[in-house]
Amino acid sequence: MLSFLRPPQTANRASTHGAMFVAWIDGVGCFWISLKDRLTIGGPSSQSASLSPNTATTGESADVAILSDLKRQHATIVRLGEGYLLEANGSARVAGRDVQDRAALIDGSIIELGRTVRLRFRLPSALSLSARLEFLSDHRPAQAVDGIVLLADTCLLGSGDENHIVCSDWPGQVLLVRQGGELGCRSRMEISIGGHRVGGGRNLSSGDVVTGDDLRFRIESLS
Repeated sequence: MLSFLRPPQTANRASTHGAMFVAWIDGVGCFWISLKDRLTIGGPSSQSASLSPNTATTGESADVAILSDLKRQHATIVRLGEGYLLEANGSARVAGRDVQDRAALIDGSIIELGRTVRLRFRLPSALSLSARLEFLSDHRPAQAVDGIVLLADTCLLGSGDENHIVCSDWPGQVLLVRQGGELGCRSRMEISIGGHRVGGGRNLSSGDVVTGDDLRFRIESLS
């Protein structure tokens, strides 16, 4: 288990206050990181001609708008205490069973939305309440993304399967730590943030690039 001192606060810096971030990780991919307790999933806000008119809906766009024939806000993943639920507004199945209203999610739960969208829910670390959402079908948001982290406390990045984002070639582990609406970055390895070496960790600004031996990633705010 990693344990770090609280990173120092630095004045006069743009913060990453927001509810959704994106991590671009060299050699690994692109991951969204959500701080929301309720993450909505649905179809795109503007329906293309190839979709049936019956799928058109009104209302706000989903947090994760998948290119599909799902309703605008088809389902919601909710974090309640130490557990997660799926609330269904359209046809949905969890672990092969129809969801009439809501269903509990556990590590490895397969979520089916509509006719063709398939996702996997993961709780990879026993030391964290954060979860990961994986795309099993070919459906993705318009912006390419390889997975979504539902950040409750910490997001672990490293080479082992217990990490929320698996970075197979990394020599060690990096933690993204939720601090209100901001992200802190900590590691036992020697890392640099924005070109400056840091000891222990530091809060991140949108656009910061984190580097170390054989690792590099960039954090941006999507909010």
